[in-house]
Amino acid sequence: MASHVHLLPTGHDFISEGKSSLLEAGLRAGLALNYGCSNGNCGRCLARIVSGKVEKTQHHDYRISEHQKASGHVLMCCNSAVGDVVLEASEASSTSEIPHQQISTRVRDISVVNDDVALVHLKTPRTQRLRFLAGQHVLLGVDDIPPSRFSVGSCPCDDRNLHFQVPMLLDDEFSDHVFNKLERGDMLDVTGPGGDFVLDENSSRSLVFVAWRTGFAPIRSLIEHAMSLDVAETIHLVWIAANQQDRYLDNLCRSWADAFDDLNYVPVDAVVGDLEPDGSQLIFKRLNLSLEELSSRDFYIAGNQAMMDVCRTALADAGLPPVQIATDRIVHD
Repeated sequence: MASHVHLLPTGHDFISEGKSSLLEAGLRAGLALNYGCSNGNCGRCLARIVSGKVEKTQHHDYRISEHQKASGHVLMCCNSAVGDVVLEASEASSTSEIPHQQISTRVRDISVVNDDVALVHLKTPRTQRLRFLAGQHVLLGVDDIPPSRFSVGSCPCDDRNLHFQVPMLLDDEFSDHVFNKLERGDMLDVTGPGGDFVLDENSSRSLVFVAWRTGFAPIRSLIEHAMSLDVAETIHLVWIAANQQDRYLDNLCRSWADAFDDLNYVPVDAVVGDLEPDGSQLIFKRLNLSLEELSSRDFYIAGNQAMMDVCRTALADAGLPPVQIATDRIVHD
């Protein structure tokens, strides 16, 4: 049976089904709820029931005081909704509210695509999940190799399963380790998160995402987050690469476009030299949007410096203010 949960003071809503904990259901809905261990030890997901009923679903070691119990406080990770519930709970509203973390994760899967990019799937311990906002990056490290920065290429709604898109780089120790030594079951250290390339959830404008090569990693995270929140009327995705093979998750993008009427996928074949001086036409004419339609959208752009400069100039010429343009420079591309 599905229950409707309303959060105060943010006014966010989500649906909780079956025996899912309040925390799990809220995270799946894309909300940045405050939590730590997610198994009843730390107390960071303590929330107050304003109305409705909840049911305790698992034991917890964290001690809730008698005063807190009397005022309706429960741990979201250890309780599920019974019918509709109004809950007073903490949510992160900015990157500064996300704690710095260091987690030893295990490689669940690794696959090399198009001989140039490795897709790495890491899994955190059940008691130490990575709390992050969509679009942020972390440092990945192993043994004595200097850590490298990569954007998390997955939604924070599944905080135990972390996906990364690692390009092959010459004379780079970490890249060499990933492509030639890393295997399933190996351990990788994750440190972070960092970065401010995150969704403006207060904006009601439609969204345009532009990715260059492995800049698709943070863009994928943002799109999946936006879809879980259902915040945009329409979404346009532009993925620029030399060819379809270099858009190594092209089938995923096409499946989004097939499944969601309001998501439009625009693949663009281009190399660095195509972006200047008239690269803006190559990119934005493919969107098939008028200047008025462009100005009513928020843009999220991830790629190398040249690509970002071209996009920023084109959007500024179209009259977009800086507040509607967010960029993330991918350090490896």
